[in-house]
Amino acid sequence: MDVIHAVQQYVSRMTEGVGGMKALLLDKETTAIVSMVISRSQVLEKEVFLFQRLDAGGRGRMLHLKALVFLRPTRENIELLAKELLQPMFGEYHLFFSNVLSNDAVRTLAQADTYEVVKQVRELYADFYSLSPSCFSLNLPPNSALSTPLADRTRDGIFALLLALKKKPAIRYQASSRDAEHIAALLSQHLDQQQDTLDFGRNEDMPPLLLILDRTDDPLTPLLNQWTYQAMVHELLGIRNNLVEVPRAAGSDADPTSIVLSAVSDDFFKENMHTDYGAMNDAVQAKLEELKRNNPQFAQMWQGNNAKLGTIAEMQRIIEKYPEMSKMKDNISKHVNLLHTLAKMVDQYNLLEVSEIEQQLAAVQDHKSAHKQVMEMLGNSNVRQIDKLRLVLLYALRYQKEGGEKGYIQQLARMLPAEKVAGAYISQGGAEELMPTYQKFPEILLRECGAGARTPQSDLFNRGVNAVVSQGFKSITNNAGSDNAYMLHQPLLEKILKSVEKGRLPEDKYPFRPCSTYKEAVDAMRAFKRGPSELIVYIVGGATYAESRVVSKFNDENRHCRVILGGSCFLSTHSFLESIAARAASTLPHQ
Repeated sequence: MDVIHAVQQYVSRMTEGVGGMKALLLDKETTAIVSMVISRSQVLEKEVFLFQRLDAGGRGRMLHLKALVFLRPTRENIELLAKELLQPMFGEYHLFFSNVLSNDAVRTLAQADTYEVVKQVRELYADFYSLSPSCFSLNLPPNSALSTPLADRTRDGIFALLLALKKKPAIRYQASSRDAEHIAALLSQHLDQQQDTLDFGRNEDMPPLLLILDRTDDPLTPLLNQWTYQAMVHELLGIRNNLVEVPRAAGSDADPTSIVLSAVSDDFFKENMHTDYGAMNDAVQAKLEELKRNNPQFAQMWQGNNAKLGTIAEMQRIIEKYPEMSKMKDNISKHVNLLHTLAKMVDQYNLLEVSEIEQQLAAVQDHKSAHKQVMEMLGNSNVRQIDKLRLVLLYALRYQKEGGEKGYIQQLARMLPAEKVAGAYISQGGAEELMPTYQKFPEILLRECGAGARTPQSDLFNRGVNAVVSQGFKSITNNAGSDNAYMLHQPLLEKILKSVEKGRLPEDKYPFRPCSTYKEAVDAMRAFKRGPSELIVYIVGGATYAESRVVSKFNDENRHCRVILGGSCFLSTHSFLESIAARAASTLPHQ
C-alpha cells in the first residue's frame, strides 16, 4: 500500500492515455492533489504544455490542444465544465473525475456537449492528498464536530482511497466517539451501495482493516512541541500541500520565501523527515560531504575558500557566501536555511526549557513538581503565551482529578491572559468571536477531551515513567527512547497499532461496523484471532506528524502488517485548539 504511487499511476494513466499536445485543466483541490505527487517538468514530458484552473477563465481558443480535465465531481465543477463544453476552447475534451460521478452529472455534461468534443469520461479515484507513501490527508478544516458537508467529504475521500488501493476492508471505529461512529455508518452504507465498484476480482483470507478514530481520544500529542524535522517545521512554520512559508529575517527587506518539502522530489527530506532535531546537523554535514565527493566544482570552491563544516549557523553563512550552491542539482541549501530559521525560533521562544516540562507533564507522574514547574513558566516573560497555555492544558489533562479538587487548574488558568486566543480557521469563517480566552480554554478542553470524554482505560498517559529526566540534545538518538527528555511521550496510536497487530484490540471499545459488503471479512478476523496484514487508520479531527513517525517506524519494524495513516488534516497546536473551540462554540457561553 503506497498512497503516492496510487495517485502517480492515475496521473500517468491520464496523461499517457491521450496522444499529442495536451492541456491540463484542474480545480483548486486536484491542482494540489496532482502537484504533490508529480512535478510540472515530469508532466511536460507527457506532452502537457498548458496548466490551467478550470475556473480561471479568460482562455483563448486552442483547438490544436486536447484538454485533459481532472476535477472533483462537485456540483460547482460540473456547472463550470458544462459551461466550458457549451463554448469549447480546445479540440477535444477527455474528462476524468476523482470520485464516483452521479447519473445526474453525466446527464448534465451530455446535454452540454453539443459540439461532441468529449471523447471519454472516466473515474480516477485520486480524491485525497498524498503526504508520504504511508500518509494522506483530506485537507478539511480541523473541526471535530462534523457537519453534513464535512462528513460527506470524509466518506468520499476514504472511499476513493479504498478504490485507489483496491481494498475492501472491514471497518472498526472508536465506540466512545459519535463522529467516528457516524463516519463508519456513512462509509459502510456507501460500500453497500457501490458493491460492483469494489469487485477487485480476488478474495483474501485475512482482509484489510479500516480503523476510524477520533482526535479527542489523544489530545496530548497535538499539544506538544515537536522535535523531529517534518513535525517541527509544521508546528513552528506550517506545511500546506508540501509548501512551507519561511518568514523573512529580522531587518531584511526580502519577501518571505516558499520552500517545497516533498518526499517525491527531495531525497534528503525523504530520508530525514523523521530525524530528530539534534541529529539534523550531522545529516546536513554528511550531505555536504557527499556533494564534495561527487561534485568537483563544489569541492574546488570549498577547498579554495577554506570553508569548514560546523554548526547549522556556520553552514548558513557559507551558503550565503557561495550562492552557487543553491543552483546545484542536489539542493541542500534550502534545508540549511530552514534549519537555521528553526534554530533561531528555538532560541527566541525558549523552546528547550518549555518542551522539557511539556514532556514531563505528558510522561512523568509527579504532581507536586509539575505544579511548581508550570507556575514558574507562567511567570517567565521569555515564554510565548501559546506555550504557557499548552503547559496549563497538559497539566489539566494529566492531573484533572487532583488538580481540579484542589483548585490548582483554576489557579493556573487565572494566570493566563484574559484576551481571546487568535484563530485562523474560525476567523476565516467570520466567527472569530467564538474563540475563547486563554483563561477559559482549560475548562473547554477538559469538557471536550477530558477523562470523561475519552475511551475508558485508554492509558493515554505513560504511567511507567516515574522519574524526571534531564538531558540535552547531544544525547538524542533517532530511536527516541524513553531516556530522551524531549521525546518521552509516545502517541496513543502506538499502543493501538500494537494491539491491532496482535489481534487484541478490544471489540467493546472498537466494534466492527455491520456491513453486508464485508461480512465475510469480519467473520474471518474473528475466526483467525490475529491482526490484519494491512491496516488503514483514519483520525477524525486530524492526525499529527508525530503519529506519522509512529506509523513509519511501525512499518519499518513489522513485516507482517503494513499501516497507512490519514486524517481530516494534519494538525499543529494552533489548529488543534481551533478545532476544540469550534466543537465547543455551540454549547459553551462565549467569554
